[in-house]
Amino acid sequence: MLPSPFQWLGPAALARLVLLMNHVVSSEPHAAARLRPHAGRPIDIRWSGVGPANLPPFVAQWLPDGLTPPPIRLLITPAGLFEAVDATGSPDGATTPSGLTLTVDLGEPLGLLKRLARGERPDVQIEGDAALAEVASWLMKNLRWDLQDDVARWLGSTPAELLRKVGGGIREALQRWKPGAGPSSGAPH
Repeated sequence: MLPSPFQWLGPAALARLVLLMNHVVSSEPHAAARLRPHAGRPIDIRWSGVGPANLPPFVAQWLPDGLTPPPIRLLITPAGLFEAVDATGSPDGATTPSGLTLTVDLGEPLGLLKRLARGERPDVQIEGDAALAEVASWLMKNLRWDLQDDVARWLGSTPAELLRKVGGGIREALQRWKPGAGPSSGAPH
């Protein structure tokens, strides 16, 4: 039996995800300011709707069991950023105050990819503290990673503009793409 990809790839991917989230939050001072009053509180991220039944058969047959990503616990830091901690507690083992649980629906992978390509967020159920839920909802609605700006800082505006055009073309193709649409379905060629 193959180990789950989350067992060997998960910790490295989580560290990069937290760095990216902190980069996006720190680029918008208002976002960090909204998080600071909630320092020390956890945000648990859970997943639902994942399983071989929701994947195309040719993909599901090659994947190992245990497709559901493990839960993630983020702790809000005094700086208004995030820190990944063990899903069972805080970094020093102390108990944490009540926080928030976000349950992300991953049930329809192709639909999820299309929504992300359109800049929409996935279906997320929010439970927990009302004030922190309001902040989390605001963050999900208002924060976006400005990849073009980051590329322009490192490589200049011309490569950043090229990246924007390529990304826009990919986004348009994903929005038009319908699984199973072939020449016989009447779709334009």
